[in-house]
Amino acid sequence: MTKVVVIGAGPAGIMASICLKEKLKDRIEVILLEKKNQIGKKLLASGNGKCNLSSAQVLQKHIYNNEFATHVFSQYSNQNLKQTLFNLGLFTKEDLHLRTYPITESAKTVVELFKIQLKRYHVKVYENTEVIKVEKTKKQTYQIYTTHKDRLTLMCDYIIFATGGKSTPKLGSNGEGYELLSTMHIDITPLRPGLVGLMVEKKAIQGLDGLRQKAKVSLYEGTKEVFSEDGEVQFKKDGLSGIVIMNASSIIARSQQKLTLKLDLLPLIEEKKLNELLDNLKTMNRQISMKELAFGFLPVPLAQKILTDLEKENKLTTRTLASRVKNYFVNIIGDYGFDASQVTIGGVNIEEITEKFELKKMINTYAIGELLDVDGLCGGYNIHFAIASGVMVANSIYEKEMGKNEKEK
Repeated sequence: MTKVVVIGAGPAGIMASICLKEKLKDRIEVILLEKKNQIGKKLLASGNGKCNLSSAQVLQKHIYNNEFATHVFSQYSNQNLKQTLFNLGLFTKEDLHLRTYPITESAKTVVELFKIQLKRYHVKVYENTEVIKVEKTKKQTYQIYTTHKDRLTLMCDYIIFATGGKSTPKLGSNGEGYELLSTMHIDITPLRPGLVGLMVEKKAIQGLDGLRQKAKVSLYEGTKEVFSEDGEVQFKKDGLSGIVIMNASSIIARSQQKLTLKLDLLPLIEEKKLNELLDNLKTMNRQISMKELAFGFLPVPLAQKILTDLEKENKLTTRTLASRVKNYFVNIIGDYGFDASQVTIGGVNIEEITEKFELKKMINTYAIGELLDVDGLCGGYNIHFAIASGVMVANSIYEKEMGKNEKEK
């Protein structure tokens, strides 16, 4: 019987395991290894526990290594993903931004259904089991050594690496997959945290800890705008967070140049219009103070911060107030690292794999999901890619096995 070992029980590894058994049934044995004490641990935390699975705009949004990702999403669309999950029993819905969620808005629903399917198809799941070494045998099979309590050593015909990246290591992905593949001479591109909060100079955010403000976030390379997105910015003691900031962080991580961050703290009103409104208020009521003007359209802590800064600079006028609100520049000094990041920038070089995710240097060995140098912004793109890669690898192995059967006839 053909034996497949899947290393890593995130969405990519789980989906590959289920689809393989669904297609090949008793002709194949699938063993799923997970280093943590339960499967799908990172998935449980995704989308603040709501589990953003995909997006109906999956082909339109920014994804790094877009050509390869577009190939994957054209083969396995948002509709394909929803149908696959429905076949497993999962009902889904879309929000106003066309993001796909389980109808329960609970990641636990997804993981529990995955567990049921793994059991139904008799996938052997080993938790608390980390792979420490992989060896190729003379018979073109593989021997896998693990940390399992019974000193589990496995022989297999196929390996699927689905170990995830380095982000949020407490949930299981600490980068061990990169180390294993590096020993097999697979090229790994530089690794950096993506979708992570940014650490900034404290003078720009002093007194604003805990504030949430709708803003337009822009990144500039010199005078050229390279990123712009509206969203809620969360101010912290030493930095900024929120979805829009995390999206910006991935652009920063991939940039070869130093980028400048600008916040437009009142994106609903153009600067020229804001100037006119402030001038009109001043004309109608000459007694109105700058404090009253600022408090009329900004949260109190933010208004106080901007007024204090402009007073110190001896620049406090309606014009400078409007300009500072619309052009609030912040110096970036770093990010919160892999512990706080949601995705890994970098990974297995796309040149190392075929369109079917097979490693070119190692027959019958595959790399899928976040392990690859493919990443998207917030919105379900990364989970969609992981699930799609798992399904496509299962299809690839199925085709190989059916081809072998035809030759044997």
